[in-house]
Amino acid sequence: MTDRTAFLARIRERLADGAPANLPHPIEPIDGVPRIDYRRDLSDPVDAFTQAAGRVGTNVRRTDDAGELVAEVVATHATRTAALSRDPECEGLAQRLRGAGIEIVEDLSRADLGITGAAWGIAATGSVVVDASRAGGRSVSLLPEVHLALLRADRILPQAGDLFRSLDERFAGGPPSQFVLITGPSKSGDIELQITMGVHGPRTVWVGIVG
Repeated sequence: MTDRTAFLARIRERLADGAPANLPHPIEPIDGVPRIDYRRDLSDPVDAFTQAAGRVGTNVRRTDDAGELVAEVVATHATRTAALSRDPECEGLAQRLRGAGIEIVEDLSRADLGITGAAWGIAATGSVVVDASRAGGRSVSLLPEVHLALLRADRILPQAGDLFRSLDERFAGGPPSQFVLITGPSKSGDIELQITMGVHGPRTVWVGIVG
């Protein structure tokens, strides 16, 4: 049994009774989040996001039809199995995937592709924000080797401070149990200072900017 198989087996065992509820946490008051002045132009958030995400190894596509992008990702990676989050951006994709002969799986150790929505995007860094409460957890963005995040164009913020300065507005019911900023594929340089891909997450990340 490989380390990956053993790790996934432990997760399956702990989730046998279902995933724990994503209980919101109270917002701690913050005196202020300083604004950072970037040299690069952030006046067009979509263009700035596309450039920043590309620099960190993310495959970015602008599309009006998420299904067409999913078909490109499936063909590129010879996908046979996929898992979907509960994000609203994923609505209707299961039927299209099944129609293309892709098996939708609950066991994430079998998923070639994980498809999620993104609550927000950060133009300055090319990051997507995955909200555990709307996604139903974050394993779909973490365990498959390929992650596709679907991000609405009007949800791209210029910089991270625009998210953190207004948490009470953006999470009216309180922040979820977890929200994560994902910037490109998983990388680690801990071992002999050699960059290794896919150690703590997906080896390949796609972002579809919808609309």
